[in-house]
Amino acid sequence: MGIRMNNNHRTDAEFENFLEKIGGLQRAYRIDKGPILERNELNIGNGWLGIVQRLFEVLLKLGWDKSFVNVKEKFGGMSIFLDNLPENGFHFVIEAERETFQICEVCGEPGEQNTINGWVYTLCDEHRDEKLYVEYEGKRYLKKLMEPIKNGDIYFNTLTNKIETCETDNFFDPWSLKVIEVIKNND
Repeated sequence: MGIRMNNNHRTDAEFENFLEKIGGLQRAYRIDKGPILERNELNIGNGWLGIVQRLFEVLLKLGWDKSFVNVKEKFGGMSIFLDNLPENGFHFVIEAERETFQICEVCGEPGEQNTINGWVYTLCDEHRDEKLYVEYEGKRYLKKLMEPIKNGDIYFNTLTNKIETCETDNFFDPWSLKVIEVIKNND
């Protein structure tokens, strides 16, 4: 990985090192499972892990006991559920959640909300394009997310990762997406 351009993105290993350093998060439920030390317990993109880490560091300084319920992505932002917050701790939680609506959940760079196939994401232009386009054999294709695939249409087969031509009138494959080739303008 190159030089980090922001302080929002964390790799899984970096975040797990942080969790280990603080002794893990204490489960507010299922305490028999022990402390949370793995990054996959937080259902958010790596672009927001730095925001969560900074929040936890502030809350710990205020006396938070690390009582954790859940952190997840919802409607293009982060939803944070913690127990036993110290006085004024809720203010910091709200600010962290608010920040995520302007930060790409993938890379941590500035982003904006995008609705793609009915889901709301907060993404930078580059990562929005990754969700909207597919590259195949040197060509770029725009995904037509809500359009049916008909005989003669080209589509991206997500099972084979190939662009194919539909050869039937009764095509149905919930994992494939109709695409159109994007002609690059060389001006």
